[in-house]
Order: sequence, then structure tokens, then C-alpha cells
Amino acid sequence: MNDLYGDPWLYDLQHDGYRDDLHFYRRLAEDQAGAVLELGAGTGRVTLALAALGLPVVAVEPHPAMRARAAQRLHAAAEHDPGLAARIRLIDADARTLALEERFALVLAPFNTLMHLERLDDQDAALTRAREHLDDGGAFACDVYVPRLGNDAVVRAEPAWSGLAGEQADLLVWQHHDPVQQVVLSHQRLDEVGADGLLRRRRATLRQRYFQRFELERALRAAGFVDVRCYGDFDRGPVREASSVWAFVARG
Repeated sequence: MNDLYGDPWLYDLQHDGYRDDLHFYRRLAEDQAGAVLELGAGTGRVTLALAALGLPVVAVEPHPAMRARAAQRLHAAAEHDPGLAARIRLIDADARTLALEERFALVLAPFNTLMHLERLDDQDAALTRAREHLDDGGAFACDVYVPRLGNDAVVRAEPAWSGLAGEQADLLVWQHHDPVQQVVLSHQRLDEVGADGLLRRRRATLRQRYFQRFELERALRAAGFVDVRCYGDFDRGPVREASSVWAFVARG
């Protein structure tokens, strides 16, 4: 199995156009008005949006292929905004053991970053390190999706993503759900027909450990955060039955 994070092109094909969360994190960054620490920067989607506000961003990404792709995007963006490169520092580090000398006005773990921490000890360690990197008056923010899971192992086509890869491309997705471990393993297969008429197939998997709302809220409190708030959307609305995301903001 190939991990999705080893294929940044396929990752960006699906997620680079995602914009739902950007106003949430931009607003927080503007309110905090200081340096930002981003955990799980991926290919730099949120990183670039925050740096465009003129704020310094330290972006943590442990996966080499994702980090390399983020560096490429940073270089390309800096051609239009020369000051951008000076505002972003992309580092190879693990959120569980992070120990920087700096403190930040905002620490964030966007786009389901915490869902890559399966073990309770790993979750506690990452959240504790996040709190330790907060400046006085700083805020921590994260989001995770609400675990409404479909039928197990049912293959479905993703026409919106397939179109991005070209007219003769099909992206198929299916999941395996382990309710005991609270783990979802997502399988993706992209089939493309090239100009030579040959079919080329790319495969990737994504393993995530999902949270329940109060489980994550309790974990934040146990890590030392206070004033923990959970929103049911990125507009800071209340949690509702139909909410598809839980967005958290907490103080250190």
C-alpha cells in the first residue's frame, strides 16, 4: 500500500481547492496578530494563506514528499510576493516531540491533523507540546471531521476529483472502518488514460483515527488548555446534528 502522503500530486488533486477552513484560520490569525505555528502543514495550503496576511509562519511537516511539495509551492508563490519566503519557515519535526525555543500567538492543527495520532499517549504528547509553544494570551485551534461513515468497503466514484485529472480519468474511493479502534482506512485508485492510449493506475491509502466531540474536548483540557470551545462549522456556529466538522479553539 502506498501512503497518500507519499504522493503529493494525488493529495493536491483532491485537497488543494479546499477553501472551507481558510477564513476560520485567517480570522484567528488576524485576531491573535502574531507568529503562527502550524502542525501538519501538508503541501502548504493553509501555510500560504496565513503568510499572505503578512504573518510569520513556522510550518511543521514530517513527511518528506509533502514537505518537498510545500517547498516547491512556496518558491513559486515567492515569485509573486518576494517577502513570502522570509515569512515562512518549513521544518521537519514531529508534533509529539516538538521543542522550539520560540513561542507563538497561534498554534493550529488544521484539516484533521490530529486524526493521524492513534495512540492516546501520542495525542496527549502532541497537545501538550502545542500548549507549551503558546505565548501568553495565545490560542490553539484545530478541526476534525464528524465521523459519519458510509457502508464499509463500498466503492464510489469521485467525479469532481476525476475531472481535475483529465477527461479520461476515474478516481475511485472506498473505506474500511474499525469501530473498535476508531480507525478508518481510506483506499484511493486513480486510473488515467494517457495520450498513448495506455491506462495508468495510481493507488494510495490514508489511515485516520477519528474523534468524538467530547473525547477531543476532554483531551484538550487534560493537556492544560482552558476556555475550550467547539464550533459546528467554520463560521463559529453552534454544534448541530447536521454539522460535518468540529472546529475547536482553546487558550493556554
